[in-house]
Parts: sequence; C-alpha cells; structure tokens
Amino acid sequence: MVQFIRIFLLALFVAGLSTPLAAHPGIGLVMDSQGNVYYTDLVHVWRISPSGERGIAVSNVHTHELYIDQYDNLYGEHEWYEGEATDKWGNYVWCLKNDGRLIKTIDDVEGFLDNTTLVRDSSGNSYWVDKMGDKELLMKEDPSGKNALFSAHRFNDIRWLYFSKHNENLYVIDNLEVKEVSPTGEVRTIANNLKEGGFSLNKVADRHYVFSPFTNEKGDVFVAVYGTGKIVKLRNDNSMHTIYESPTGWSPCSGMFDDAGNLWIMEFSVLNKTRVSKIASNGTQTIFDK
Repeated sequence: MVQFIRIFLLALFVAGLSTPLAAHPGIGLVMDSQGNVYYTDLVHVWRISPSGERGIAVSNVHTHELYIDQYDNLYGEHEWYEGEATDKWGNYVWCLKNDGRLIKTIDDVEGFLDNTTLVRDSSGNSYWVDKMGDKELLMKEDPSGKNALFSAHRFNDIRWLYFSKHNENLYVIDNLEVKEVSPTGEVRTIANNLKEGGFSLNKVADRHYVFSPFTNEKGDVFVAVYGTGKIVKLRNDNSMHTIYESPTGWSPCSGMFDDAGNLWIMEFSVLNKTRVSKIASNGTQTIFDK
C-alpha cells in the first residue's frame, strides 16, 4: 500500500502531470455511531450528517484511507511532496477526536510510513505490508506496538486492505485478485477474474483496476471494481453479481453498508471529483456532491 501511494505521488508531483490520468481516488469512507459519514476527496475530509448536511470535517489533508474507532475518533494521514528543490516526502497521522480536537498521533516524518495504523481489527491490532524480494508479506502490529508476521502467504502486489467487523476476516486486494485472510492467517482466493475486456475508466492499469472490498452484516463480500465502473458481489462459486454501475464519467472506489442496510458508495470522476451516494433498500438514491 505504501508503494501504491508512492507511485501516485511520484506521478502527480514529480512529473508535474495535471490531467485526470495522473490521479487515482482514495477509499476512505466510514460511519460513526451517530450516523455521520466521513469520506476523503484527497484534499479535505468531508462529513455528511444524519440529516444530510455536508461540510468539511478536516481541511487540507491528503489521505487515501480513514479509520474510526469504537469511541468515534477519526484517523487519517497527510502526505506531501516538498518539490524538486529538496525532493523530500513527508507524512503524519492525525486524529479528529470525538470532542472535536484535531491532534497528531504520529508526528511528521520524512519519507513514508510503513504502518499508518489505519487498518485495524476489533482488538486494536493493525495490519501493514512489508516487502520480501519480489513478494509482499502481511504484517500485524498489536496495541503495544509489537510487530509480527501475520500470514505465511506470499502476496504479489497488495493494493488495499479491509478488515470486516462482520466476520473478523481481513480482505486483501492482491493486484487483480481478492484474498480472504482468516484471524489465524490462512489465505484463500475468493475472486481472480475481476478484469473485463473493453472500456476501463481512464484506461486504468491493472494495479489500479480493483479498489476497496467491503462486507455486509451477513458477511457477504463486495468489491469496487474501479476499472469497470461497477460494484460487484462475490459469490462462493467464484462468479460475480453486479449490484451497482456508475454513470458515464464516474467509477466506484469504495462502499459500505450501514446498520439499516443502506448502501453508501464513493465514486471518482474523470475530472478528479469525488462524490458519495446513499442507496436505500427501496432503491432510492441520494447523491451528496459539491
């Protein structure tokens, strides 16, 4: 994941590209216990209140992911490139406390953090990726800060991680595959045919083709297939069922179900815009846009 972000920043800031092809979206989409929805557009973190009002929750932070804990404390990071004069990168992790205070939980560091602590399970363990030659390892850090190998599996190119509170499994986007990792580290591939022929948004490369997985309360697994503009449900027979398809010019990058069963979808456009939609169980769609 760190490698994924580094490639994006290098393309965007070092090469100085300004076209939509230079950017890719984040996946940060979370809900607190009060029904507030938070999402990132890579410039700010936005809040949608239960009544539908939208405003900036945390301004001027470039974060791809968000995490919210059981106490409604919201976590993200800020990444930046200082420019060719110094050719330095920077990063810190922030927390918007449930009382409204904004603090840093990891101070400014030069370069990139291996573990931002933004992928956590219900016990407070966090998960991150380490390189081993041309393969990648899945690591686990406990609340005391102790790191250990989580799985003996050798992954190829981890793009995103997602912990499901519904079934306690970790889901890994490994290039074009979705892999399920049990609490004891066993791995099984649950989808390996996620690429379709024909059009893909922005002619996206394979390593940016599949974005965030997520689950519902039954433990069913869904994934935002950015390259096809669809959200699909993964079936046990390795087939897929499309549950949502974005309109022209948009593509889903993240999703979640709330406790009432409503589907929330975050989409990214060819013009580098981000929006969130709520789809009720009766099919009614509400779009929260700038």
